[in-house]
Amino acid sequence: MANDVYANGRELSCKKADGKSICSFPDVCFTPPQTPATPPGVPIPYPNTGMAKDTTKGSKKVKISGKEIILKNKSHFKQSYGDEAGCAPKKGVITSKNRGKVYFNAWSMDVKFEGKNVVRHFDLTTHNHGSVPGNTVTWPYLDTMAMSNPDHPCVEDQMKEMEACKDYKPYGEEDACDGIDMPPTPPACPDGMSKKDFKKSQPYKDYKSLRHAFYAEAAHDSAKHDCLNARRCQLVPYKPIGNQPGCCDSKRQTGHHLVEAAACFDTGRGGSGSDAFVDCGTYDQGKAPSICAEGTDHGTGTHGLMHTFQSDSAIGCDAGEVTCTSGKKVQVDHKTNYKDARDSGVDAVAEVFPEANCSKACLTAQMDAYHKEECKMKDSTELKAVATTTSPDVEAGRAYVRRNKA
Repeated sequence: MANDVYANGRELSCKKADGKSICSFPDVCFTPPQTPATPPGVPIPYPNTGMAKDTTKGSKKVKISGKEIILKNKSHFKQSYGDEAGCAPKKGVITSKNRGKVYFNAWSMDVKFEGKNVVRHFDLTTHNHGSVPGNTVTWPYLDTMAMSNPDHPCVEDQMKEMEACKDYKPYGEEDACDGIDMPPTPPACPDGMSKKDFKKSQPYKDYKSLRHAFYAEAAHDSAKHDCLNARRCQLVPYKPIGNQPGCCDSKRQTGHHLVEAAACFDTGRGGSGSDAFVDCGTYDQGKAPSICAEGTDHGTGTHGLMHTFQSDSAIGCDAGEVTCTSGKKVQVDHKTNYKDARDSGVDAVAEVFPEANCSKACLTAQMDAYHKEECKMKDSTELKAVATTTSPDVEAGRAYVRRNKA
């Protein structure tokens, strides 16, 4: 029975609610029998469920139907259900627990009780904790109820990531980002020389050549690294917060929006001076889905290749008029819609990262979870098709050959 108390249009989570975080999957636990071949037991993925009735450490003064409310970084469900059979001594592969706690990883950003952000229906959770991290992995753009369906398009990619990354954080101790070297250090600008003149000098030109070569090699290194390769398929926020996963540090990888942030605005990427197009009023480039690519600008590494392929698609779009939320009409060189822009980004992933073999349906589901469910865009939402490279039709062909040659 609903308690009819809402924050941001979504029901608040509280102990009195009938809420559940159903079947967070996979919760991999070691399961008997323990044999010489598998001394700790057999690792088996279980669906794991948490229930609001098990809420603890909730609000003290503000209550719903006389019961405590779930608060950011304070409250949790004290136990979970579904992995009871994973009872070999090691139990969870990450937490060494079964029937562990359930923690929330998202909440309202602007509604607080007792100084803490409130948690709402559909906010993300991780399950089977002894402590942070949990034994289930949060994919930022997929809620746990969707992932509980074994036919969900992302289940295979999630299982692939868990297997490939079992030795790396958050499952193990190693850092997958160590699989990519650090880029060359730029030379220092000599005293008395302007930055403009320095960028025309031979030492700086040599550095740029080294930098381009480095990111090309880094792309191949990550393609050969099973974990980094598998994590291509997990889209991450451009600017992750809290426990949200993100890319390797900015010197090695950059988050690239599969729908360009600039597509949603008359100018810029949001903020002061930008006017959002219709249906884009709540879009935030920091929260929007991105794929981890090598290269720090539009012209280097796999980041540059993503721009190249997406620009090739954009340049084929006709000019047109797009309406802003303010009512202003804007003439753009290339006009598209959300569905076509999304599909262009997903297709580019297949071209630039063939080794990752990401499910197009899974990438689409992650994109729609943010753009459609969070921002309320529609397939038909009109956007600007963003072209960031020159002669993209020619460059895309060359880039494909460079990226995929033996």
